[in-house]
Amino acid sequence: MPPTPAKHTRRPGRVSAVLLVAASLAGSTVAGATEPWSDADPAARPARATLSPDSHIGFRGAAEYRVNALSITPLDLQSTTDRNLQIIEQRLRLDGAVDYDDKVHVVASVDLLDGVLWGDNGTLGSSPQPTSGAAVTTDNPNLSTACITLRPGAPATEAASYHYGLCAADPVFVRRAYGDVMTPIGLLRVGRQAMTDGASIAANDGDGRKNRFGIAGRGNSADRILFATKPLEAFKRPTRRDLTLDKGLFLILAYDRLVTEDPMQYASDLHNVIAAVRYRAASLGRARDFEAQVFTAYRFSSDYSTEVDAFGGRLSTRLGDFTLGAEATGVLGSTSEVSQALSFINNDPAVPQTVRAVGARGVARWDREKVSLYFETDYASGNGNPNQSAPLTQFRFAQDTNVGLLMFKEVLAYQSARSAAAGVALLQQLGAKDFPVQAISTNGSFTNAFALFPQIDVHPVKNLLLRGGLLVAWAPAAVVDPIVSLQHKSDAPHFTNGIVNYVGGAPDRFYGAELDGRVQYRLFDHFAADLEGAILFPGSALADANGDAVRSFLVQARGTFFL
Repeated sequence: MPPTPAKHTRRPGRVSAVLLVAASLAGSTVAGATEPWSDADPAARPARATLSPDSHIGFRGAAEYRVNALSITPLDLQSTTDRNLQIIEQRLRLDGAVDYDDKVHVVASVDLLDGVLWGDNGTLGSSPQPTSGAAVTTDNPNLSTACITLRPGAPATEAASYHYGLCAADPVFVRRAYGDVMTPIGLLRVGRQAMTDGASIAANDGDGRKNRFGIAGRGNSADRILFATKPLEAFKRPTRRDLTLDKGLFLILAYDRLVTEDPMQYASDLHNVIAAVRYRAASLGRARDFEAQVFTAYRFSSDYSTEVDAFGGRLSTRLGDFTLGAEATGVLGSTSEVSQALSFINNDPAVPQTVRAVGARGVARWDREKVSLYFETDYASGNGNPNQSAPLTQFRFAQDTNVGLLMFKEVLAYQSARSAAAGVALLQQLGAKDFPVQAISTNGSFTNAFALFPQIDVHPVKNLLLRGGLLVAWAPAAVVDPIVSLQHKSDAPHFTNGIVNYVGGAPDRFYGAELDGRVQYRLFDHFAADLEGAILFPGSALADANGDAVRSFLVQARGTFFL
């Protein structure tokens, strides 16, 4: 049985619960934050419309269609075949809400043709099925997307056997569907909703065009019951109560049902409970647009004795021309889910593993009319020991919270996706029940890294943006392919022999340096044309056994229409 393919759009699948625990950051749409690490695009939510001036029923809606052409030469830094990637993909997003007096809302967000490639693609008699048997006679495109697939006839348990091929695409994907009501004591929201507002390190709503480089996918969602209130307002006189949603002190409580593995076995369900406190003020002394937030989340399941706590916070404000922001998330707990599966590979006993991971980001920005200077530093803890008795210490940024264009988003994503596919195939052959090695695939996330990322923006004329940046990154723990390393495991007491990186090289810590650039021109406030480029100077962490890793180039052109 072949492994589940990983699509180039890097959509997360069913992976180990513990390795995604940090994605349960508390959040709600009670207040949109000023994020120093994000572009404010769109700057405001859609306007409310009614059928008549005295109507109680209101509507909000938004639509976005984008086409993205991507070329990477090479994507595989070591191979002489299947080295490059060239695709043109698209997406139409439709967002809508219906409300009663702007107090009761029904909200939905749907992606159409998400990641679907231009053209009539595939081979007759296989999936995806083209509309015509001969390419020269085709007259209609089909529904295909780029994904990690096994080369015909290649051994399924070897990472080098995988490359980007074609898979059938989902023509319709429902991202969000929920209802909420503004009660006398706070907001109650029920349904499939964003895990958080905006672009935090552990979760990203995927809405709008926030990333300074690159694009966002579907974002992070949860099936959730959420309640948000302003508790201090209850102690004020009714005439002095502040019921606005963009300032004040908010208390946020939520319950998520993350997994229902077996409807008749409660022990297999995975739950999440969240509490957060957020304070926002338009001004606080000399500070402007001040926001502070702290949160805690507890994820648990009787299956595999999973108990994991996430906690952290964020702080951001403006001081004159400077905007400052910082956020951090810590994850502590234990689970035996990962070691249970990996024990099939090296026959070591499964044991509960300690979870201990940290992620953080800090940003300072200086803005003037035509020039902005921006400095970002990012940290995500890693794990250089794949042994299932070792602690789980790898932190992963949200998939849609981009750090650069090429190093993490494409090259490391491709290397790790091939290893994950081989690991799934191996566990399937060995009869494992779960496949947490899918979490090996980074899906383009920033992980096991410390990075410095200075940038500059120039606005020479209205509607024209020129942006450049230099990304330099190191790994806190040596970059390791856990699947191959476990297969090579020796009897060495400290497990040092046989450990390799994703391309068979010696584990090391320097990812390299990357130059990123972006040119954007906007028209009518509803169309944006983007041209992005990147050059990767790879370091030893991306090199093979001979120390080889060639320079890589990315060019990306994009047209986005939004209403």
